[in-house]
Amino acid sequence: MQIKIFNHNRLTERPFFQELINFLINHDDVTLRKIKAAFGNEQNLERQIEDFVQAGFISRLDKRYTIQFQVFTDGDFDLTLPATEPQHLNFEQPFFVAEDSELVSKLQGSQIQQTLTNQTNAIELHFSSDFARTANNLANYFYHVAKRVALTPFEQKIFKLIGDVDSDYALKYMTTFLLKFAKKDVVKQKRPDIFVQTLEAYGYIVKHEEESYRFNLTFDESEFETVVFRDAHDFIAAQIRQCEAVPSFVKLGVGT
Repeated sequence: MQIKIFNHNRLTERPFFQELINFLINHDDVTLRKIKAAFGNEQNLERQIEDFVQAGFISRLDKRYTIQFQVFTDGDFDLTLPATEPQHLNFEQPFFVAEDSELVSKLQGSQIQQTLTNQTNAIELHFSSDFARTANNLANYFYHVAKRVALTPFEQKIFKLIGDVDSDYALKYMTTFLLKFAKKDVVKQKRPDIFVQTLEAYGYIVKHEEESYRFNLTFDESEFETVVFRDAHDFIAAQIRQCEAVPSFVKLGVGT
């Protein structure tokens, strides 16, 4: 069995962690000697193992090492249940799934609802994405940059425009520009800055004539219930039923 990790943290994203847990789940009676024999070239091996033990991912009992988390499989869930209404589902801890399971496909194809806010105004930008975050949208860009995830070719073009700019700073200018479309169908911008160029690149605005743009999203006041989970099983059971991709929209908010 190979293990797929979701919701990485600073420990689980280490390459050695992935290699070690796959080794442990496929071998019995694993001692430190066996680990060293399998991963003799790994730097700081014992220190890393101690980190994993202290974090509760690996168990060490009678000098034997095993994984200390559940690896979810298809048999742990009913994969035939119907879709549910879109919600914000929140579970931040790492969880683990058998890589060759249908469950992985169900998770990666499920939808998440994303909202970008800023401290300057009440405007919210809403996006939907697959759980694997492969959709090209602004929320995924900021997520990938913050988490140092490999950027898609499209995101690499965006990076050349705005780099690793603070998201709140960028959204201050982006939302201020988008707000103009609440009162005008066409907005003029003689010298589009990098933030306007980014909005155009994502298709959220489109060039109308030289030095002017049209809004290519919708204004909507829809809200989605936020559900916070403490248990990985409960989260997965709910997430795999999130199947609806909601078209991107802008919410003006109170007093805007």
